[in-house]
Amino acid sequence: MLYSHLSKLGSPDPESGKVRCITWIIRELTAAVFIFSGFVKAIDPWGTLYKVEDYLAVMGLSVWPNLVTVGVFFLCAIEFFIGVCLALGCFRRGSAIFSLALMCVMLPLTLWIAVFNPVADCGCFGDAYIISNWATFWKNVVLFAFALWLVRYNRYCACIITPAIQWIAFIVTALFICLIELAGYLYQPLIDFRPFKAGSTLVEHTDNFEPEYVFTYAKNGVNKDFTIDNLPDESEGWVFVDRKPTSGEETATETDGFHIWDGNEDVTEEVLDNDEDRILLLMPDMGNVSISTTWKINSLYDWATRHGIDMIAAVSGTDAEIDNWNDLSMPDYPIYTADDTAIKELARGNPAVVYVKKGIVEWKSTLRAINTDDFMADSTSADPMSFAHDNRRMLLNFSYLYLSVMALMIMASCMPAIKRLLWK
Repeated sequence: MLYSHLSKLGSPDPESGKVRCITWIIRELTAAVFIFSGFVKAIDPWGTLYKVEDYLAVMGLSVWPNLVTVGVFFLCAIEFFIGVCLALGCFRRGSAIFSLALMCVMLPLTLWIAVFNPVADCGCFGDAYIISNWATFWKNVVLFAFALWLVRYNRYCACIITPAIQWIAFIVTALFICLIELAGYLYQPLIDFRPFKAGSTLVEHTDNFEPEYVFTYAKNGVNKDFTIDNLPDESEGWVFVDRKPTSGEETATETDGFHIWDGNEDVTEEVLDNDEDRILLLMPDMGNVSISTTWKINSLYDWATRHGIDMIAAVSGTDAEIDNWNDLSMPDYPIYTADDTAIKELARGNPAVVYVKKGIVEWKSTLRAINTDDFMADSTSADPMSFAHDNRRMLLNFSYLYLSVMALMIMASCMPAIKRLLWK
């Protein structure tokens, strides 16, 4: 219906070269934004999932977690797919309509975010490129206008891949972006846009800087915030609930490295700032860690101890959750606390594992991606680097294969035109 209304509007001649040139430019610009947005979110599906969960929390919506995860995968894939279709002229009418439909959802959503500022940033480009909420809104205004234009004129621009084989492009693109998403979800993001990349220092030092935190305690069902200088007496019934940095939208990880705590005491330097090799077990959400993982975790600790590697846990959870974990898993490794945002920035997954060698992050992985059920088995390697995944190689292999297939289809589509040119 929208398309028919637009068709009746007074408009330039769609057959003119000028209109086709403008349409081509608009199509490729729109495609570039959709491809970049979908790709960087698909690279890090955990980060996209966290952002969607933030949206649902501020909206007061409760959605089945598995459904949210599937929705995140679909959103990233559909953005990337629309961008590829626009760039190559595949499904010209359908891709334009889908781009407009997506912008009809995103435009009012980002307006609400810009006006009420419920989250620090919309996450439209993941952690790769962070822009303000108002910049996101105006970007979507432009994309909405571009999508309207494409609904009217996109079908007059030539296809780069002939319609006869566009279904192959559909399948290949879907497989490529799904593999990227699965690798980011099951292992780690294939491109790391976060502060603690492999090869970076875990503990940063800043002269004359002491991060400030606010501590939340509960008493009689009421939460109250305290500073480090006036902490309440727990013997009077106060129970520690949470700790957050006081630096506004920034987190402690962005200003002064990764911090861990033993109760209310920051023990980062004495625990992490040394030359020992160390394995960090990270649990940003203790309540959702399956107790079935305890055998694998405990065997990892036994393996690390046998090979002279220190192992600690950094978790985000209440005292009750930590006590429950201690009762059920009976760990021999020390458990410290850290801000859930900092844990999620350090590594994706719940739980996740990080190997640090002389203060340098060597590799990260979700626990499930380490293909060892019992680390004390004779077949287990003694080298901790054997558990690392070559994310760069994995991404290059996926990309080379995908681009090669797409290039072959473009060449096949151009062959009739080349033959006509040669036989003139």
